[in-house]
Amino acid sequence: MRKYPSINGLRAISILLVVMGHLNLTSNIFQFWKEDNRVLNLVKYFLLNHHFGVNVFFVVSGFLITSLLLDEEQRTGTISFKKFYIRRSLRIFPAYYFVLLVYFILQLAGYFHFNALSWITSLTFTKQFYYDDWYTSHFWSLSVEETFYLFWPLVFMVGDAFRKRIALLLIVLVPLIRIGFHFYPVAWHSELTVFTRIDGIALGCLLALYKEEIVARFSAYWTAIFVFATVAILALPDMPFLLSKVGLDFVLIPLGLTYGTLANVLIALILLYSVFGPRGLWFRLLNSRVMDYIGVLSYSIYLWQQFFMWALDGPEDWIHRFPQNTVLIFLAAMGSYHLIEKPFLRMKAKFSSEVTPAEKVAPEA
Repeated sequence: MRKYPSINGLRAISILLVVMGHLNLTSNIFQFWKEDNRVLNLVKYFLLNHHFGVNVFFVVSGFLITSLLLDEEQRTGTISFKKFYIRRSLRIFPAYYFVLLVYFILQLAGYFHFNALSWITSLTFTKQFYYDDWYTSHFWSLSVEETFYLFWPLVFMVGDAFRKRIALLLIVLVPLIRIGFHFYPVAWHSELTVFTRIDGIALGCLLALYKEEIVARFSAYWTAIFVFATVAILALPDMPFLLSKVGLDFVLIPLGLTYGTLANVLIALILLYSVFGPRGLWFRLLNSRVMDYIGVLSYSIYLWQQFFMWALDGPEDWIHRFPQNTVLIFLAAMGSYHLIEKPFLRMKAKFSSEVTPAEKVAPEA
């Protein structure tokens, strides 16, 4: 599969936003920031916006998975469901279930207590519908992603036109669902379910499906696109106030704010600029060794972060205090990546979409 630049850097930004947002919730790490300057406060809001960080993860994930499927289809004329789900399992399951094993051992030791429903939703990737305990609540986003990838390969197999229509339909459908839940709320629904977050992944898929056409149209306007998207992202928190001045604040009901469709479109523009745009300062930052390595560790950081952050209903030990908890998060992620993820990633490579010589001969025969 073609390797796209800047992707690990975008993953790094995603996970850093998530970690900083959660650290501020549990340790108030930005309490020193008393600045009254509105622009600086918008920057602070962005740095602590863990929901925006998750949306970056969704858009990037949709783009990469669809690019992988397109690559396989171009090489073989079809896609292998078996190889796809084996690859996904080897990528997600080992590190994830190892964390749950550690949690189980700690529960036996009396350190944690998760109820049966918490365990069931964690084990079955349905955490998006039940996230009452802090230490597993962040798995909701992985639950959303895995739900999408249960059916996306099936949609993909039907054909190019159909897959494009479905991705576009999901992007359009989510704002309509938001309107419905706004006026007719139900107890089980929140902004953390697949019904209101699937548009981020679908938009990433649509970018991959139309990337040649989009890049051809945008190539002359990269700088303007990047500046617009960056300024708009920083201004998102002020949108309710600004739109209310002209009586248009109702548009945020379907489009959301930093967690919704509006944010996803801006993230998509940043992704396109980062991967296909000019290789200037932003490109060098995303592809620096530090950002690349954080991006490589991002999945393990995601899995372990909340274990080292204090929950209001849990023990506030030394490991949960800032700044040592941040150091421990990265040490745990490094151990998880090198000892668990990496061996299974090597195994996953055996099921890649690359075509072996024997496979090339088979269709002709």
